[in-house]
Amino acid sequence: AVSTGWTFEVQLALMVMASSGGDDDSTYAQLSATVNGLSDMGPSSSGATASRIQAVDPEEMISKAQVHKEKGNELYKLKKYKGAIGQYHRALLYLKTLHQSGAGSAALAVQQLAAFSGAEETSTTTEQDAIIAELEANCYNNLAACLLQEPEVKYAKVSSYCAQVLERKPGNSKALYRYGLALYHSKDYDGALGKLHQALQQSPSDPNVKRYIKLTQEALSRQVQRQKALYKGMFDSSTPASGDAQVGTGAAGGEKQQADSVVADAEEDDRKEEGDRNVTDSNGNNNADA
Repeated sequence: AVSTGWTFEVQLALMVMASSGGDDDSTYAQLSATVNGLSDMGPSSSGATASRIQAVDPEEMISKAQVHKEKGNELYKLKKYKGAIGQYHRALLYLKTLHQSGAGSAALAVQQLAAFSGAEETSTTTEQDAIIAELEANCYNNLAACLLQEPEVKYAKVSSYCAQVLERKPGNSKALYRYGLALYHSKDYDGALGKLHQALQQSPSDPNVKRYIKLTQEALSRQVQRQKALYKGMFDSSTPASGDAQVGTGAAGGEKQQADSVVADAEEDDRKEEGDRNVTDSNGNNNADA
């Protein structure tokens, strides 16, 4: 693979961002500010600045990414999740220097900086590409694991990180499980069931996957019951067309009460469901990847 290398200024911007440990949006803001600052200096392809242009060393970037990922793993084990998140983001940013294209606002800012710098191109071997993909998958998986430990989980972001993992490692059981869990708590029960069944194929004996499949199936059943009850309630509450029809009012009223009871039971089940949000897996599903 071929990617754009970095000037001294771009490398400095990388260091500035790495010190923040921010998310993808804050990364973009900081790197964009650097772009604006560099634009006042003129093209880096002229004068003394040109002598600073050089391609990055892929091995160095990979090595630095591995160091930050390992630091993140240590912090995760200590339950210092915020610090771990920062380390995983730093690792990913080093790896972004080896991508000319990529997803996310940070990747866009990286491309803008590289384009402005006129930097040399950096080539990576097939073996290095495989290592980069593995590292990125592990970092995104670990970011999802960290977010699942927060008091208020951002399930949309968990889903996004798991999707990044599955782009690189389609059969990763942890990512499939976490994706399914996130979709379940986002009330996308059909999507959750699909991911969880895929996870079960990869880890047939995983009790947590089986548990969430059961929870999801129950949630889907409640959803169907709720819809039936609501529709039945709407029809039963319609005004009778004639006096003769009033004879059945008592029965219809009883059916409406029964429908209301089904809805109430479903709502109570939903409240109980909230207790599952902070489940800590006992079988390693929430352990940091190597």
